[in-house]
Formats: sequence, C-alpha cells, structure tokens
Amino acid sequence: MPEHLTYQPIRAPRGHGQMLLEPPAEAIGRLLERNRSDGPDAAYDVQGLTLSALRAEARRSLLQDARRYTGAYRDVAAPPGPDGPLLLAGHQPQLFHPGVWFKNFALSALACRHGGQAVNLLIDNDILRNLSIRVPSGSPAESQVVPVSFDRTVETIPYEQRDVADAELFASFAERVRAASRGMLARPLLDQYWQLVLEALQRSPNLGRCLSEARHRLEGRWGQSTWEVPLSTVCQTSSFARFAAHLLAHLPRFREIHNASLREYRRVNHVRSRSHPVPDLERDGDWQEAPFWLWSDAAPARQRAFVRAGRDGLELTDRGPIRVRLPLADGDDAACAVEALIALGRQGIKLRPRALVTTMYARLVLSDLFLHGIGGAKYDQLTDLIVARFFGLRPPGFVTLSATVLLFEDRTRALTQAIRDGKRLLRELRFQPERHLAPEAGLEAALAEKRAWIASDLPRGQRLVRQRALERLNAQLSSALEDRRVQTETQLRQWSVELRRQAQLASREFAFCLFSENILRPLLLDLSDRTV
Repeated sequence: MPEHLTYQPIRAPRGHGQMLLEPPAEAIGRLLERNRSDGPDAAYDVQGLTLSALRAEARRSLLQDARRYTGAYRDVAAPPGPDGPLLLAGHQPQLFHPGVWFKNFALSALACRHGGQAVNLLIDNDILRNLSIRVPSGSPAESQVVPVSFDRTVETIPYEQRDVADAELFASFAERVRAASRGMLARPLLDQYWQLVLEALQRSPNLGRCLSEARHRLEGRWGQSTWEVPLSTVCQTSSFARFAAHLLAHLPRFREIHNASLREYRRVNHVRSRSHPVPDLERDGDWQEAPFWLWSDAAPARQRAFVRAGRDGLELTDRGPIRVRLPLADGDDAACAVEALIALGRQGIKLRPRALVTTMYARLVLSDLFLHGIGGAKYDQLTDLIVARFFGLRPPGFVTLSATVLLFEDRTRALTQAIRDGKRLLRELRFQPERHLAPEAGLEAALAEKRAWIASDLPRGQRLVRQRALERLNAQLSSALEDRRVQTETQLRQWSVELRRQAQLASREFAFCLFSENILRPLLLDLSDRTV
C-alpha cells in the first residue's frame, strides 16, 4: 500500500496518432488479476455489510441499471458469464476531444479481451461550464478559431439538472458550425452525430443525455460493446447510500486523512494553490465539511455538504434550506440511514459525491478495473493515499490512457525551429557579423583589427578597452548587413504571427464531432486494438 506519495508526471502524447497507455498493454491482464484477487477477500465492515458483500450488491445494481438505461436507445449485447471482470470508465457527458473518446474504445476492447463487461459512467453530477465548441474558420492560409454555441447560457447547474434551454439554437448547431468553418472541415462527423442528438432530444430534454446518447449510438455503429449509465442513477442505489453513510459516520477521521493526504500531494507535486487538485475539507465549529455535493430540484445549484453529530444521529445540511437528520453513528448498522438517504432522493434532494469519492467508489466498489484519463489519473494519486489510510486496503490499480488526434497537420515545430534559427542569426549579425560578410565587402582592415583584439592577452585593467573596441568594430561590420537584419526581423514577426495561428489549429482539444469519420474511426479502432 502507498505509505507516501512520489512525483509521477503524466503528460499527453504530442504527436498525431500517438497514445498514452500506463501500464503497457502486456501488463494490464496482470493488473486486472491482482485487483480481482485482492477484492473478494475484503472483510472491511461498511456499516454492517462487508466490503465484498457491498461490491456484489452494487455491481448487480450497476449492471441492471446500465442495461436498462442503454437499452432505451440502442441494442444491448447479451452479457458474458457472471464470473467475468467488470471494467469501468467515466467522463462528463460533453463534446470532448478524441483523446477522451479513445477511453471508450479501449474500454470495449479490454472488456472483450478479458471476457468482461464494460460500463461507462456519465459523470452528470459535474457542472456544465462550456456551452460552445471551438471551430476553425476561414482558409488554411488565413484562419482563426471561433466559438459556436449549442445552447444559451442559463444558471450554472449540474448536467443531471440541465435541460436544453433553447431548442431552436440547439437544433441549428450543426448548420451554424458548417457556416462558421467556411469549408475548413472535410465531411465532419457532426452531420450524422447531431441528427442522433436531435433524435435523443425527442426522448429526453436533458442536454447531457442527448449528447452522450448520440455518441454512444455512434460507438455501437462502429462495433463497440459497452453499456452506459448516469452517475445520478448509481447514486440512487442502496449500495451507494451505504457507502456514503459510512463516510459520513466516520467523517472526522476521513476529513483528517483527506486533508493530511492533500497537503502531502501538494508538497510532492509543488502545488501552491489551496484549491488544487481539490480544496481542503473545512470545519466550522461542530460542522464538518463532507466530500459530497448537496442540492434540490427546487434549488439545483450545487452546494457543499456539512455534517455534525447530534444525540440521535447526524445532521446534514447545505447551509441553506436543506437540513435533514440521518439516524447514524460511527458504529451503527447503516440500514436506517440508507433508507433515509434514498428517501431524500424521492423528495428531490440530491446527495452526490465529489470527484475523489466518485472514483473511490467506482474503483473500490463497482469495478475490477477503472480506466482513467490524464486528469483523473493525476488526482487519483491522492485517492490512493486516502484509500490506504482510511480503509487500510491496498487501492486497486487503474489504467491511464489518452491519445492525441489532430484536426490539422502540426506545423508549429517547423515554425518554432525557424524562429529559433532567426533569433540566433540576429545575434550573430550583431556580435559575429564576420560569419556572414561576403569577401568583397571591403572590410578587411576592420576584420583584421577585430581578430587582433580577440587574440590579444591584456591585463585585467585593460580589458574594458578591448570590449569597447570590439563593440565599435561589430557595429562597423554589422552596418554592412543592415538589409539582412531588417529582412530577418520582418520574417521573425511574420513567423511569430503564423505560429500563434498554427498553434490554435494544432490543438488536440477540438471536439470529436469536427473530425471526419474516415479519419477518426480507423484511428480510434487501431489505437484501441493496441491496448490489448
């Protein structure tokens, strides 16, 4: 188990078509077997239920919910045998870049390779922050990147609560992207994808569900076999309620371990921000901050959850209108608290995990193997430490993967090198002009004098005289190269402008729907094959 953190840099691959995969493909099977061999023997008590029993209950619920949710919009393949491994990944239901989408393809490939079942969690307790995507516009010679919105701005609320606000704007998104791109996009996937999005809108007004459902249908057309389910659905199960109740019952100890581990993470990773990767859990008198969000259908903005112990259990509040009692103490069976938490959901009150608890539950309870992207892998170094110290268990290993897929050829390296060479040339024109003078320049006397000064061995007190002489001679010699200096400076300014433009086009962050299926489909399938 990890006693202490060590610095582990994780970086996205730079080149087009490259992937990050850690551990390597040949080691993933061993990691999966290690996770499974550690899991079934876990007798850790989760408020009256062993962790192994909680796992079995939670996974049954997860698979039932995932099959039901997915079956509403696409065919669901028959599950393999019940003894196979369960693999999970997860992301917000948004228009992400192909490197994120690659996780879903790898999830399908790895589950198939190891005879398991694959579920992708839709992290809909997160906030929908960006209502537009960046679209390249213009021509390859004169381009810019412009935002194109798919919905209008309303209150900042979780995906779970966020319905499409402007149906007309939403419906016209693909058309407006085409108009903005002005021909820079070659047969983008957006055309068929957005038709699926609008079909999903007929089944549900939820924006995140529309985006994710359409993407998942595309994956099905491309031969991928996974299920999906919103995290909000998982949070309505008795298994999650028991896990949450356990953390709340032991919140003082959890909070102490969380904050101590967070301090260590920041120290090891040289992080100065008090909010990165997550804020400390606060204490205000008897109230202790819990690693959960709390909100209601009536007031859907996320609020931090606070808890305090009372004579007859715990009080849970958002420090606003929500204040409820949970019949629970640290040594109690959580059955009554589980019923109370599920009843809250029926009343429109939502208790949802924050990021660390989301992946903690996904890795420790729901899955045999979790697939992380770069961001999740970074903060789950912290999760590993908390799991080891709070539960006393070796945290299950996970896979980190991402890919770089470029919409346009990356010309930034050549431009960066040209700018570097141009700046070096300017220095030489100023300090070593003799390297660039033609023999017929008629400056032999000045060149000879400079060589003589350089070769002279002067005492320390007279070196300033030599420096001044060399400055005078360099200025004289450089004057013969004035036209070249001006030309180089002009070229550098042009290259710098072009570099800024090309850097935008070379971004790996363009939404997957802007790519052509002819390019994206074979590339993602090939990359996923290389994970097994």
